[in-house]
Amino acid sequence: MSLTRKLKPDRNVTGPLIPLGMIAIFGLTSLIFGVPVGMYITAGMISLFSLYSLYVFLRTRNLPQLVIFVYSAFLVFVFVVAAGKISVGNITGNPFNSLEFAMAYFFTLMFFSFVIVYLAATRKAKWRGREIFELAAEPVEKTGNGYTSRPRPVGKVEYSPQQIRQFAKFCGRNLIALPYLSSKNTTLVPIKMGDEYGRVLGLAGDFRDASWVNFDVDGEVSVHIAQKDYLDYREPLAFDQLCNSFGQVFIDFFELVNRGEGIRAVDRMDDLKISIFS
Repeated sequence: MSLTRKLKPDRNVTGPLIPLGMIAIFGLTSLIFGVPVGMYITAGMISLFSLYSLYVFLRTRNLPQLVIFVYSAFLVFVFVVAAGKISVGNITGNPFNSLEFAMAYFFTLMFFSFVIVYLAATRKAKWRGREIFELAAEPVEKTGNGYTSRPRPVGKVEYSPQQIRQFAKFCGRNLIALPYLSSKNTTLVPIKMGDEYGRVLGLAGDFRDASWVNFDVDGEVSVHIAQKDYLDYREPLAFDQLCNSFGQVFIDFFELVNRGEGIRAVDRMDDLKISIFS
C-alpha cells in the first residue's frame, strides 16, 4: 500500500554532511600534513561527535545514543593508536603489527558496526519529528491556510504530575520530542532529522519559537506550530484543524503510555515507513 505524504520531500543534508565532511577533512589534512596528523584531527572531530551523543543520552536517556558514544570513543582510540604515537601493553611502535591486536580491533569494529546498523534500521536512534508532523496532517483534508504564530488551546486532559513527567520521559527516550520541564509546564518539542544538532545544543534559538505541545498543571493542552514547519507541508492545510490534530497525536500517545501501551505509539510512527535519514 502506498502512503501519501503531506510533507514535502526532505532535502536536509545535515546528517550525511557530517561523516562526509570528516572523510574530506581527513583526506585533505593527510595530504598536506601526513596521515598521522590526519588521523589525530579526525580523532578530534569524532571526539566532539561522541561528546554530543553523550549529551543527547543524558538529555533524553535514549540508550542508542550511549551506544553511539561508546562506538565513537572506540573509533577515537583506534585512530590514535593507528597513528602510531602510543604503545599498547608491552607492544611499542604500531600495535596493528600485532596480529592479536589487529584481530581484536577488527572484530570489535565489526560488532559495533552491526549494532549501529541494527539501531539505524529499527529507527531507535532516529528523531521522530517528521513522523509527528505526518500523523498530525493525516486527518486534515481541508486547505486554506490561516496560519498564526499564536499558541492554540486544543483540549484538556486529566493527569497527575508524575504521569505527565513519565510521558515526557517516554517522548525523550524514544526521540519523539525534546522535553522542557518547569514547575507549571511540560513542553514537548518534536525534532526532525537534520535539525537535531541546532535544537539540542541550543543553537536554533528559543524552543518557544519552535513547534511544540504544552501540558500545564491544570491539564490544559496548547499547541504552537512554527511557520517553518507549516510551510514544509505540500499544501496550506487548514491551520485550526492541523493544530487540533497535532495536539491530539500527543494526547493519544499520552493515553497509550498511561495504559502501558507506549509501544503502540512507536508502531504508529514506524508504520509510516519514513526514511531513517529523514
